[in-house]
Amino acid sequence: MPAPPGAFGSSVVPLAPAPSGDLERCLAALSDAADAADTLGLDTAGARATHADALGRLGLTSDAYVLALIGGTGVGKSSLLNALAGESVSAASARRPTTEAPIAWIPAGDREALGPVLDWLGIADIREHAGEGLRSVAILDLPDMDSTSAAHRARVEALLPRIDGVAWVTDPEKYHDAALHDGFLRTWVARLGRQAMVLNKADRLDAPDRDRVRRDLESDLARLRSDSGGPVAVLVTSARPNDGSDPDLDALRAWLAEGVAAKSIVRARLAASVVDHARRLADEAGVNPAGAVEPILDPGARRAVTDAATGAVLRAVDLPGLERQAVAATRARARARGTGPMGLLTSLVYRWSGRETRVADPEGFLVRWRDRASLAPAIEALRMGLQPSLAAASPRVRPAVAAALEPTGLRRVLEAAVDAAIVRRERFETPSSRWWSLIGLLQTLTTAAIVLAVAWIVVWILARPPVDLVEVPVLGRVPIPLAVLVVALVVGYVLARLVGWHAGWLGRRWARGLRAGISSAVEREVADHALAGLDRLETARRGLAGSTRAVVDGCGERSA
Repeated sequence: MPAPPGAFGSSVVPLAPAPSGDLERCLAALSDAADAADTLGLDTAGARATHADALGRLGLTSDAYVLALIGGTGVGKSSLLNALAGESVSAASARRPTTEAPIAWIPAGDREALGPVLDWLGIADIREHAGEGLRSVAILDLPDMDSTSAAHRARVEALLPRIDGVAWVTDPEKYHDAALHDGFLRTWVARLGRQAMVLNKADRLDAPDRDRVRRDLESDLARLRSDSGGPVAVLVTSARPNDGSDPDLDALRAWLAEGVAAKSIVRARLAASVVDHARRLADEAGVNPAGAVEPILDPGARRAVTDAATGAVLRAVDLPGLERQAVAATRARARARGTGPMGLLTSLVYRWSGRETRVADPEGFLVRWRDRASLAPAIEALRMGLQPSLAAASPRVRPAVAAALEPTGLRRVLEAAVDAAIVRRERFETPSSRWWSLIGLLQTLTTAAIVLAVAWIVVWILARPPVDLVEVPVLGRVPIPLAVLVVALVVGYVLARLVGWHAGWLGRRWARGLRAGISSAVEREVADHALAGLDRLETARRGLAGSTRAVVDGCGERSA
């Protein structure tokens, strides 16, 4: 939040107006800053009210300038107004409070020009004066800021953001009043364009005391001063009711006369308010519009957090189990194509019994990952890794950062990341080989040989037909049917082993590719989306910094 203005004194330097177009661009940038601040969970009501008020004020006549007399009970605001007017336009008395509602003092004949502005301000009590030196200037006598009525103070604070200039009125008894300094000046001096501190009832002081009180006021204002605000005049007056000839009023009249440059003053006041709200939002977000925006989570910490979360997610997915499923699926396909009729029968049994789905279905295994493990370790890895960022975040942004670490939201993000990684796999096509068909044909022939050999042996045993014998090493002479059976069984076994070995080799190669692909996809998804909530905050912080920089560059110097 910008500090209070500097360059105090009894002389006033005119404010530099915001050129046509610049203020409008600043308002657009303020709206962008408020949108970004909403994402960060900041209170943007003040900034949006300023934006709306500025648009409303710019839509009214550009020659209207509104100045308010603000002070505590009994400091003589109404008497000062009456003295300036040379007639009674506001009742003055010792009763608390005297001014119940704002009174507007406007030049006679300017009601039509000033009417839209006063309607916009909600001022119903309007008095006219004949002073020619204050054309297009509306002077408001507001309720006492230290009134016992809370509604009076609320009315003053509601009007202040819409007023173009302020004369803070005090007297020798209340110039150190906390209600003025702590309740109003500390908050509003930095946010208002044209201001003066008016020490009224100075005729009660001798010359040395006047100088001492003036120095005290200048010292008090200096403690609020910074280089970001406009000048504040310190004026000494003596207001006598219905007497406009008091020489003590000359400095105040001269200061008021400078308000005829209404267009410049109005635009400068609006620019100052826009800059103030943009800077306050940036300060609450913990970003410096003048420099680079430091991330909530630096790149090294981000990598460590996502690596830890990715590892936990992959453990939940169970990549070794995926490999086993891929190898089993490959062998199941090889069994159906490369082991002949018996292999086909075995495959049908596996499929109908559901065993193949349980142990040889890598795609289904991945889809059912929620049934096997919890993502709690991955969520905890994210939360623990982001705790330092939560502690380092700006206090106003910290609730939004904490919301980004809410377990339910993190679980949904991680589950979506795993599902997206699975879906993005182009194919879960189990590998195959032309050799399996050839081996399957050989297995079919081998099976036929086994069947024929068995039938031959049965006939031989039952009917005892003559059969030839074949010489077999070690075993000696063996009937041909039995030899054929043994050879067929050995060949079938070798072919089955060959198919199994080849299918295992293809399956392991495919499984490694699946594992690498799923691992890479999960890693990308987690890196891209696990910190999506934090990334939205980072984008909003950068957007807020950029919008604030645009506001300050466009209107900052002109509001000073």
